[in-house]
Amino acid sequence: MNLLNMFRPKRKRPKICLVFCGGTIGMVRDKKTKALKPAKSIKEVLSIAPEIHRFADIDYAFIGNIDSTNVQTHHWATIARTIQERYHRYTGFVVTHGTDTLAYTASALSLALQNLNKPIVLTGSQMPPDDLASDARNNLINAFRVATMDIAEVVICFGDSILKGIRAQKWSEFELNAFHSPLFPKLGKIGADIELTPYVERSTEGVSLPLDCKPDFERGVVEIRLFASLNPEMIKVLLDSGLCKGLIFQSYGAGNIPTKENSLIPLVTYAIKKKNIPVLISTQCTGGKVRVGVYDTGYQAFKVGAIPTLDMSLEGASVKLSWCLAQTKNIDIIREMMNTNYVGEINLEKKAG
Repeated sequence: MNLLNMFRPKRKRPKICLVFCGGTIGMVRDKKTKALKPAKSIKEVLSIAPEIHRFADIDYAFIGNIDSTNVQTHHWATIARTIQERYHRYTGFVVTHGTDTLAYTASALSLALQNLNKPIVLTGSQMPPDDLASDARNNLINAFRVATMDIAEVVICFGDSILKGIRAQKWSEFELNAFHSPLFPKLGKIGADIELTPYVERSTEGVSLPLDCKPDFERGVVEIRLFASLNPEMIKVLLDSGLCKGLIFQSYGAGNIPTKENSLIPLVTYAIKKKNIPVLISTQCTGGKVRVGVYDTGYQAFKVGAIPTLDMSLEGASVKLSWCLAQTKNIDIIREMMNTNYVGEINLEKKAG
């Protein structure tokens, strides 16, 4: 017997909670029909990667086997509350989710769950687990590996990358590295080892604030992508319907909108001044930033009260507006909140570049 081992304190095994929300990673192939169908249980999903039980104790929380296209704001709230209720019992959390709206859910959880001192890791797969080249097994194993690490934020673990949840976007429907964060550095790279970068939020040992859970989101946010034949009168009908609580224009370039024929400036003014509806200006450019005042066609919108999204991702900006609207309908407060950096979603230094 090794006497040294007798007196060496045993290292506590990490305890991870799997929050199952469905997606391709939760699909299995029917043995008879060969058609894909939802797995019968979480254990059936975990059976693709039995290795995870070697380095962590696993518990489960079942949200639903949901195609992520059907994920709604109330699902975000349910996931956030599920984690809040179990927060102090686990080392970290893994959330399995469909890829189509995974970046939106990651953004929502980033805002809903603040003052984190442990990792919340979202993952999924591009292909079902039993496909020959499936990424499901590796993504699941790596997500659990990341969930045992010293990380204190919401991240996406997918392919060979660890990304800041509220900065990530899905860029491909078939590549195994399906997500990127063009305006924020990777938090880590996955290989035989996992290498974290200096940009990752770490837990502060012995010093942590209470978990701040604000899980509610307003459903009435509307995104409109600008194009040449867009008629402002159609948007005015929407504003007058009472259903639109917040409006986001996916503008051209650095934040430019039409100011001559079919000008949107009167519409922006009407929304803000008459209907009390906040208007955000984002950009259609992948990896682009909204730069206030670069062109007059952008400056005019901001002059009448539109809010620039700066370097926020479209997913992050739309979710953040929804989150703000659930807390207040005061446009001045919403403007202040949108221009506040809560969880690294926006770079306010030199107006984001």
